[in-house]
Amino acid sequence: MKNIILKLILLIFTIEGLSALHGKIVFYDGTYVVGKVTKVDEASVYIVPIGLDTPEGVLVGNIDSLRMENGMVPVVNSAVKYFYQNGEFLANDSDWMDEYDDFKYDDYAFIQEEYKYEETKRINTDYWSISAFGAYPAIKFSSLVDSMKITKLAPNFGVGMQSPFYPIGALDFSGGFRFMTFGIIEHPEMGDIDALQFAGFISTDLKPVLYFLPKDIHLCVDFGFSYSMGLKVEPKSSQYEGDPTYGGVGISSGLNIDYHLEELPIALRFFARSTIVPQGIPFPDEKTGFVNFGANIIIALKRHHD
Repeated sequence: MKNIILKLILLIFTIEGLSALHGKIVFYDGTYVVGKVTKVDEASVYIVPIGLDTPEGVLVGNIDSLRMENGMVPVVNSAVKYFYQNGEFLANDSDWMDEYDDFKYDDYAFIQEEYKYEETKRINTDYWSISAFGAYPAIKFSSLVDSMKITKLAPNFGVGMQSPFYPIGALDFSGGFRFMTFGIIEHPEMGDIDALQFAGFISTDLKPVLYFLPKDIHLCVDFGFSYSMGLKVEPKSSQYEGDPTYGGVGISSGLNIDYHLEELPIALRFFARSTIVPQGIPFPDEKTGFVNFGANIIIALKRHHD
């Protein structure tokens, strides 16, 4: 009697397998393809993507997982656990060295839980973002420290835009640019300078390596080049008789700690940044700088979905 029941169950699932089964191929970068799966062998998964009429072969080595609509998971981490052809699933018994024994190998696999498609969840760093920030230049380079200690630096304010982070090797990288104001006040020779700086930078997220950090915390290192131009230039030096001008290239580098709000497209950034800028008159060919400490509010440009 048990043999008859088992044969009936096998027959039911075999007949069910002959109908079209849809599946979802998820790649390592989080993208995916959904469509009708026609075959799974040791090298490729053949799928007819939604909207197309012919199957396409996808190399198993590029696949993070393949999930079928009946709950079956034939491919996990580029390893074929079950072959699929003509509506039948057959266990890949060649994987006899699987040390974790994650799967049970039977001639046919029956998973009764209904599989529901879920879009791969993307986080804030997967989107373009805009930000606004304020900072205070707390540390001056020696060239800005005068004997009377009267030189002051104006607070910095700015806005920026940054691209999504992309995995390259062991780390994630993003490019961006920002505009920032800065100022030198009451320097005995350079006088008063109000300037605007444009900087392009590369940000490196260390989170893939420092995986032990809390989920919503990212530690990033920035490096870039800048160009500064004077909006107000009033030198006090008597050694210069020409028109007062200010401008030139510089370097910007810093360390960021980002805290991303998991359910909102918002992040907070706390940073320390070294900013090298041109000196003013009478030293236009030399450099000076400061280290500022500040905070950003970042908004990820992702569309809201209910």
